Amino acid sequence: MSSLRISQVSEIEEMEAVSAFLCKVWAGGPEVVPFDLGIAVIHVGAYCSAAYAGDEMVAASFGFRGVYNNKQVLHSHVTGSFQAGAGYALKQHQYAWAKSEGLSGITWSFDPLVRRNCVFNFDKLGATAVEYLPNFYGTMTDEINAGDDSDRLFVYWDLTQKSETSEVSPNAVSIEVPEDIEALRKSDLNAAKEWRSKTRQKLEPLMADGWTVKRMQDRTHLLVEPPK
Repeated sequence: MSSLRISQVSEIEEMEAVSAFLCKVWAGGPEVVPFDLGIAVIHVGAYCSAAYAGDEMVAASFGFRGVYNNKQVLHSHVTGSFQAGAGYALKQHQYAWAKSEGLSGITWSFDPLVRRNCVFNFDKLGATAVEYLPNFYGTMTDEINAGDDSDRLFVYWDLTQKSETSEVSPNAVSIEVPEDIEALRKSDLNAAKEWRSKTRQKLEPLMADGWTVKRMQDRTHLLVEPPK
């Protein structure tokens, strides 16, 4: 991977470029982050950065401050990338920024059926899924998610403690996620919806009772663990 330059967004022209970039990532859907909204919330303390390979924008991330469990957090609303490794670099930049701002954690949501994102969020970053949000954004229309419900895992990335590897609970429940849900949506939408339904039936009641996800099993299954 070529070296990346990461820059925080502060000017309207930069925000317009980020807004256009995110529309390319989620093509066919509504505008992801309108540039006027983006520049307004940046003015009052939101986070937005972009990664460049040379002069070309290859990844971007946008988030805003919020409160979760009475803790001040950065909610990372969207991160999109067209280059391997750029998303991870942005997350590390985001982590450093949030810590420098005195925030306790970073939250975001993602589709539990996208296996590579599960591996990225749990195994690489060390985040913990704390909520299951059924159809959080409604039925989506962009080319990646078209026709499917937008169930999401809501994750918390603790900035106040070092990541520690703990033993897996003997009562942990293993839930398989599909190899490539995005390709399956295009080839067989009904089969993709069946994956959604059966995963929701298993995950939602467990997480409503305080179970969490913080690791994968063999990079193919979510490990859902009971509250301690």
